[in-house]
Amino acid sequence: MLQSKDINKIAELKNGFTPRWLEPDFILSSLKSFSFSSVCKCLTPLKRKGYSFELIFSCLISLPFLGLKSVHSFTGSAMADHIEARKDVFYRLKNNTSICWRVILWLFSMKSIKLAASHRERDNGSPRCLVLDDSFLLKTGRYIEKISRMFDHVSKQFLLGYKLLVMGYWDGGVFLPMDFSLHRERGRNKDKPFGLKKKEYRKQHKKKRENGTHSWDRAREADMSKIESALKMFWRAISQGVKVDYLLMDSWFTCEAFVKAVKKVKKQTVHLIGMYKNPNAKFNYMGEILTHSQIRNKLGKAKRCRKLKLHYKEALVDYNGVPIRMFFSRKGSNGKWRVFITTNTELSFIKMIEIYQIRWTVEVFFKEAKQLLGLGRCQSNDFDAQIADTTITMIQHILLTQKFRFEHYETKGALFNHLREDIIQHRLDERLWGLFIELIRVIEILFDGIDEMEIMERILQDEKAYEMIRRLLPEELESQNAA
Repeated sequence: MLQSKDINKIAELKNGFTPRWLEPDFILSSLKSFSFSSVCKCLTPLKRKGYSFELIFSCLISLPFLGLKSVHSFTGSAMADHIEARKDVFYRLKNNTSICWRVILWLFSMKSIKLAASHRERDNGSPRCLVLDDSFLLKTGRYIEKISRMFDHVSKQFLLGYKLLVMGYWDGGVFLPMDFSLHRERGRNKDKPFGLKKKEYRKQHKKKRENGTHSWDRAREADMSKIESALKMFWRAISQGVKVDYLLMDSWFTCEAFVKAVKKVKKQTVHLIGMYKNPNAKFNYMGEILTHSQIRNKLGKAKRCRKLKLHYKEALVDYNGVPIRMFFSRKGSNGKWRVFITTNTELSFIKMIEIYQIRWTVEVFFKEAKQLLGLGRCQSNDFDAQIADTTITMIQHILLTQKFRFEHYETKGALFNHLREDIIQHRLDERLWGLFIELIRVIEILFDGIDEMEIMERILQDEKAYEMIRRLLPEELESQNAA
């Protein structure tokens, strides 16, 4: 369990990647460890003439490590003198309708899991989790293919962009993006389809795609509901044999469809933990059909969790034939009740919260990928290029994560296993757990009735807010140590 003195070591939130990792040799050695040439062999038929896929793809992956933000900046730099290919070669690759970018990302993430397994023994005390969440990708071009204007819950504004839905894998040490989809929202105003003026929508980039191609499938996903897309991601992971203990999600995704999905898994036991908000859903409790608020009112006096300084209630209920444990939690006596549900009916409240906070690793991923690697920065009008650019960014993050894993998380052999907690940095989930506890304490002191979950998410999104919390924690810790 994380001790308070280590909370200020959350290096991943800003400074986890050191400058020496961005040397030219880093990308070459990293790609070699991932058997990059073997991955590219299956894609070689797509490039029957011209430059090889391996050459162009490796250049695209290398851009941020060379201090370059785009293909345009690469072709205008001194680096371009070492390669004959011009910018059209790179754009044609990103716009290619035949490339299955989902498979490429999958191969990299699975290879990362296998590399980790070959270098260390797994910590059986840490659960393996699939994490689902979405994030807003801001765009500036109204004519970008399948762009729409939608509400961003972080900035509280209607902005132009995509919703990026990500399914990541927490293997007990690091977070790895495994699958994603880009979505748009039609909106309710018929006079403004997708939040655009009809004239703007007509001028939006359109591209003909052959039925059944990978590009055609991706284009259809943009208009698919995020719940439906997330379910497909989950089943793809399960069908490929990914070992999972828990599926974690926030209140937007938690629904009956996912509860039933985890119960249908046959070859392994997968449980769901999610925050729940649907006020109209009915549960069977003690022979009565009730909403979760009615159930809470029947549970009597709340218990107190001293560790988190939270009040909570719990109940075992039936959700359309599936037994689940329901938790109600709030700060103090006047705080807002939050509802959590889990299909693991044996979980205690504190253990459920410990596992659920692993979900924040996806928020850390969004922060790192946007700030360090330029996730969502692509302004190409072609939707295929948007998919390609997002995939490449996630592969870049996997490469950096792998480097960080081997330099900071791993022991040097069985001889030093008994010194593990003293000679390596704590895992990210443990340090986020510490931050979570301290954040609740700070909010409890300063405010009443504030949703700390929302505040924590905004802290991870806002650099100034994070720096304020980071400076606050060491002072709190020093006072605790002195006491």
